[in-house]
Amino acid sequence: MKALLLVLGGLGLALCPVGMCSPAGDPCPPCECTNSAVPIMWCIDKKLDAVPGKIPLGIQEMFLQNNNISSLRPTDFLPEGSGRDNALTPPGRRPRIHLLTLDISHNALASVPTAALAALQQLNKLYLTGNQITALPPGCLGNLSRLKELHLSENRLRVLNPGAFSGLPVLQKLMLSLNNITSIVPGAFRQLGELELLQLTGNRISFIQPGAFEGLKGLKQLYLRSNGLHSLTEGSLDGLDQLQVLSLSHNQLRTVPVGAMVDLQALKDLYLNNNHIAFLPEGFLPRFKRLVILDLSNNELAQVPEGSFLGLTKLKQLDLSFNNLTGLTTGMFCPLLNLTILNLFNNRLDSLAGLAFEGLVSLRELHLDNNRISSLPPELFQKLPDLKELQLDNNLLSGLPEAIFHNLTNLRTLYLDSNRLRAVPAATFRGLGHLRELQMDKNNITSLPETLFDDVTELRILQLNHNRLSALPRGALERLANLKELQLSGNLFTAVPRGIFKNLRKLKELHLDSNWLQTVESGLFRDLQRVEELQLQFNHLRYLPPGGFAGLPRLKKLLLHNNRLTAVAPEAFEGQGNLQELHLDRNAISSLPPAAFRNLAHLTLLHLNFNRLAYLSEGLLDPLARLKQAHLYGNPWDCRCPSILYLGRWLRENPTVVEGSVECWSDRSPVAAVKAFPSVPLHCTSAPNQSPHLLYYLSLALFLTAIS
Repeated sequence: MKALLLVLGGLGLALCPVGMCSPAGDPCPPCECTNSAVPIMWCIDKKLDAVPGKIPLGIQEMFLQNNNISSLRPTDFLPEGSGRDNALTPPGRRPRIHLLTLDISHNALASVPTAALAALQQLNKLYLTGNQITALPPGCLGNLSRLKELHLSENRLRVLNPGAFSGLPVLQKLMLSLNNITSIVPGAFRQLGELELLQLTGNRISFIQPGAFEGLKGLKQLYLRSNGLHSLTEGSLDGLDQLQVLSLSHNQLRTVPVGAMVDLQALKDLYLNNNHIAFLPEGFLPRFKRLVILDLSNNELAQVPEGSFLGLTKLKQLDLSFNNLTGLTTGMFCPLLNLTILNLFNNRLDSLAGLAFEGLVSLRELHLDNNRISSLPPELFQKLPDLKELQLDNNLLSGLPEAIFHNLTNLRTLYLDSNRLRAVPAATFRGLGHLRELQMDKNNITSLPETLFDDVTELRILQLNHNRLSALPRGALERLANLKELQLSGNLFTAVPRGIFKNLRKLKELHLDSNWLQTVESGLFRDLQRVEELQLQFNHLRYLPPGGFAGLPRLKKLLLHNNRLTAVAPEAFEGQGNLQELHLDRNAISSLPPAAFRNLAHLTLLHLNFNRLAYLSEGLLDPLARLKQAHLYGNPWDCRCPSILYLGRWLRENPTVVEGSVECWSDRSPVAAVKAFPSVPLHCTSAPNQSPHLLYYLSLALFLTAIS
């Protein structure tokens, strides 16, 4: 209640439980009221089984949804039921209930409460959604002559009979979705001449009788989605001369309902997607010259007849995705001078004619992904001057013509991932000065020309993951001064030369994971002043040298898990004062120097799980004042020696930080239970007292010996 007061107070509204804005004896409880420009009574989720007995005078909107109301009394909304004047009623005005909006959604009404509603002649909006209403008797809403919106979705209606909506001369929106309607008797909507939107989605209407929509002369939007319609006969949509939006999607149509749609000349948006339409009748679409959106996706179209789009000069969005198209005829899109979005993804396109997209001078998005395209004609995209997004991913491209993208000077996004590219010509991206995102993941690229990215100076995201790159030319990234994300995961890099990142001063994310890197050279990242995330997991790193991450003052997330680390230099994380996440899990680290984490004051997440740690050096975790999660499980903690005492004490002092069970290796007992040793057992080694620097350099010497 207090939180609601604060929220409504911030909106300039005031609540009026007893004594606040209503005088004693005329209360709002168990509901709340707002004394604002539009007085509102809120009775949501109050476990009510009836309308509150007293309604403050002057209330204009009442919300009763999510209760247990099964019926309304005829007197529920009568003026005498609201008591005497109160603060919500201006002085000198006769007391009355003047509801404009009533919401009784999600209750247990089995029928329309006709008698109770008779008093609400000023009502504009009525919500009866989510009840158990099974029928609409003639005249059941007859007194609501000013009603503009009626919501009856999610009920149990089965048939719409004539007279069901009589007495609603100004109704504009009628919502009947998610009922069990199987039949619309002609004349059911006869008196709804002002209706603009009719929602019938999610019913069981498999057949529509001629004349079903008689009288809807002003209807602009009709939604018949998800009904199980098998066909529409001639006359099914008669009288809908003003219809602008028609949705027949997610039905069982096998043919386009030509005869039923013959008079829908005002249509702007047509949705025929998710049916079983296998062909487009010749001359069907050209009659709808005002079409702006056409969705034919998720059908069974194998071809589009020549001339199908003649006259559709206003069309802006065309969706032909998820069909069985194998080819595109030359010039088929020529009439679509204003088309901005063309979806052709998830078809069976294997080749494209050089002039397939001729005439699409306004096109901004072209989606050709998830097809079987193995080659591209050099002239394919030459006449698409406004194209901003091009998706060619998930095809069978093994090569690219060098000049294929040269005329796409406004291109912002280019997807070439998941193809079979082995090489990319040096001039491929020439002239793409506005390109922001380039994806070339999951190809077979083995090398890149040094000048490949010279013209894409505005690039923000470059993805080259999962190729076969073993090296990058030294100057390959020099001109990418605006790059923010560089992904090189899943390649064959064994080393990264110093200086390769020298001009990437705006880079925020660097992904080098899943390669074959064996070491991190000191100073490798010195130019990456803005990097916040560095991924080096799943490599072959064996040690972290001093200053290995120097030059990364803004680093927040460092992933080093699943390597072969055995040792960490005391100064490995020097300068990482902003680091928040450190992942060192699943390595072979047997010890950590006491000062390893001394600069990590902002660290909140630490993974040390699944290493070979038998103990932690005294004071190792003490600098981590902001730590919220520490993963220490999966290590062979040796509870037989005093060296474990520091960890046991730290676990007891920070029980809410530790994730998982931290157990002694010998008997699976909790490490936190180890509190003291009367004497030092003979088998305990002196390892804890050895110099951490010595341990590090001994491990480094062993590593260098192993690789020499």
